[in-house]
Amino acid sequence: MTAARFALLLSAALPLSPCPAARAQGTGAATGTTAEGQDSAPAAKAQASNEIVVTAKRYGEARVAAETEFNEDEIASQGADSIGMLLDRLAPFIDPSGEQPVILINGRPAEGDRSILSYPAEALNRLEILKPEASAQYGYPPGRRVVNLALKKQFASLTADTAFSAATRGGQYAGELSAGRVAINGPVRWNAQARVALDGALLKSARNIPPGEGAFDGIGFVTGPGGLEIDPALSLLAGRPVTIAALPGGTLSQPPALADFAATAGTTHPVDPNDFETLQPSRRTLAFAAGMTRPVGDFSVSLSVNANSTTTEGLRGLPMLSAVLPATSPWSPFSRDIILTRPFAGARPLRSDTSASALGVTLAASGRVGGWETTLSAAYSRTASNSLLERGADAAKVQALIDAGDPAFNPLGPLSGDLLLASRNRTRGENLEARATAGKAILNLPAGPLTLNFAATASRAVTTSTGSGDLAQSAATRALASGAIGIGVPLSRKGHGPLGDLSIDLNAGGQVQSGSGLQNRFSGGVTWSPVPILQFRGSLEHSETAPSFDQLDGAIISSVNRVFDYARQETVDAIWITGGNPRLGRGSQESRSLAMQLRPFGDQRLTLNLGYREQVTTGGVVPFPELTPAIEAAFPERVTRDPAGRLIAVDARPINLERSTDADLRSGIALRLPAPRRPGAGTPSPKLRGDPLQFSASINHRWRLRNEVLTRSGIPAIDQLGDEGSQSRHSLSLQLTAGKRGIGASLNGTWSSPTHLRNRGVPGGTGALDIKPATVFNLSFFAEPEHLWRQPDRPRWMKNVRLSVDIRNLFRGYRQVTRPDGTVPPNYSRDEVDPLGRTIRLTLRKRF
Repeated sequence: MTAARFALLLSAALPLSPCPAARAQGTGAATGTTAEGQDSAPAAKAQASNEIVVTAKRYGEARVAAETEFNEDEIASQGADSIGMLLDRLAPFIDPSGEQPVILINGRPAEGDRSILSYPAEALNRLEILKPEASAQYGYPPGRRVVNLALKKQFASLTADTAFSAATRGGQYAGELSAGRVAINGPVRWNAQARVALDGALLKSARNIPPGEGAFDGIGFVTGPGGLEIDPALSLLAGRPVTIAALPGGTLSQPPALADFAATAGTTHPVDPNDFETLQPSRRTLAFAAGMTRPVGDFSVSLSVNANSTTTEGLRGLPMLSAVLPATSPWSPFSRDIILTRPFAGARPLRSDTSASALGVTLAASGRVGGWETTLSAAYSRTASNSLLERGADAAKVQALIDAGDPAFNPLGPLSGDLLLASRNRTRGENLEARATAGKAILNLPAGPLTLNFAATASRAVTTSTGSGDLAQSAATRALASGAIGIGVPLSRKGHGPLGDLSIDLNAGGQVQSGSGLQNRFSGGVTWSPVPILQFRGSLEHSETAPSFDQLDGAIISSVNRVFDYARQETVDAIWITGGNPRLGRGSQESRSLAMQLRPFGDQRLTLNLGYREQVTTGGVVPFPELTPAIEAAFPERVTRDPAGRLIAVDARPINLERSTDADLRSGIALRLPAPRRPGAGTPSPKLRGDPLQFSASINHRWRLRNEVLTRSGIPAIDQLGDEGSQSRHSLSLQLTAGKRGIGASLNGTWSSPTHLRNRGVPGGTGALDIKPATVFNLSFFAEPEHLWRQPDRPRWMKNVRLSVDIRNLFRGYRQVTRPDGTVPPNYSRDEVDPLGRTIRLTLRKRF
């Protein structure tokens, strides 16, 4: 909090004592816990000088004190174009596990208003990462981190961005345009942003990948059975034995003559099949978002609207078909049966297309009702998705039509679209949700205020899916109601007992969902700071879980994924089916965690974190795991193979596990220089702070101690960290940032330890594989000419211009798989595993 001092000369005959209101505000009774050690020094000095200290809440401050704070200079040094990008770059400081934090705007829950993420980062006065107990006090499950975005009181900006990216090896390019308007005037703010992005497709021919097996021809040809002579009469006309001949022109509408094939004897029209297959589909994205917030009576009311549309188009190769054309066919001039090989429709490739659109509206109001900090929100969303997956020509049906001898069916001409095997899925969904939260400090204890909060949610979802397969036929209407109550109890406070800061938070709740009974949830957490530099946090949680609406009724999408088939030790393009699984059941989850934070210098310069987490889930819902031999043995009905054993399709919709156990130890080091000011200390005067270089570094390590999965009763559990899984035991993430207003750079990287996988299903023990996960580094750089060219006559166009360069996968890391003898399995080269490789993105941004 910021202390505003008013020194008054006090008469000895008229001694003054603090009024209850001032005392309550200073101790945080009305607003919750204050910043650590905030008021001790001013209070002591005030007693010595007979001054009155009036402590006021900082603009945009949350009910819970900040654990870490980033001021304007530190935000500017990150070079982030938007608040959303800033949160991504600060993720190692917010939650190294990668879980999305709860967002507050000026101390109040955003409640679905995601438009704030598109605001320019310059709109922030500061960014606060609140103490761990904040999630419970705002009505969210314990353990989630909470970030408070404190906006500037006055801000206006019109921003235009253009970006271009390309793979350094060529073959793939992308562009983006966006424009946004933001205006903030105290409690009133509004914004609007539009964005369009185009990503080009990456063709297989752009990389050094061997073509698939088989004959690929742009027109088609005929051959004799077993490579023998097609017809002695044709050889006589051609003057040499003819074993292959291209389909002649003019054969599309009338039966050809033998002489037509004599002119094309010995010729074909081969094509590169890699020209008709994409490694990465093209993508088009359109997005629009707008929001407005203003006071209405004692409430702050927000309305936000967002709409987006995404279309992807991929190519799956040139569909070729082969059929026996009998001599009796009216379309054959030959005296014996021959083999016809032709593309389905010339150079038309198979398609794999998806489109998705969404429209959402959120209305929220927050304010005080009878002393309770209350938030009410209602949200409506409407979604639609369509997918098309063409699998190839129906060769069996074509052969049947040829054998029928129907003269109306021309096997040499254009073929009907009915002869193309394809899957189409169409899903429509609507969701309506209402949420209410209320919190209040109900009792002033010696250690601080005892807080009580409530949260209630009700939602209803309607989903309909239609398609060409049984999997896509569904219609469901589901409703959910949930409620939770939480209490925060401060037991001790620094300066008021030997224990230091000690508090507990307890949470209990439950939910009822259509088709499922009551699911209870209980949790508790303890936060203890015996000395200012050290903090401990422990938590226990028991929850009965049920699958979400999306897990039950999500859109069914059939796409093509490049998958490494451990059973055959090859990479294949398999049909990957995702979406909802209405057969999912409920389960339960037990979790325990203990974390320690040490700040040896008593400020934010150096932070050391250590935490242990254990989670046991029974009957839990999880995404379909990586298709290892053990997983395939546990879920054989989810895997489709052809008669030769080649992987064709995987039903990768969510599954229920009998039991899973996961335990890990996380540690991290965060360094920030120069030493940031203590949270709540305010922003120094521009004359005093200068423009120092800001440096930050973070290293986070995860040590997975246990990861066992029991897929079904009666079969052995799978040790995901052993030779039956493919999970890395150790992983590291690194981020280094150096910069100031006008220029800066950032480097981040990830590393995971090698793993070993033994495939018991491969005879002779040849199924063992050594897997080295990708080590990936990303480098970013930004510059603002206005701050670099300090001459007074600098061009006006330089004002508020930023140029950014982002290099992804700087060293072209990729997942490497080898056999024990060091050889690389087929189809697992660098280009096949990571065809995109290194990319460079240039962004030009102008604020008006």
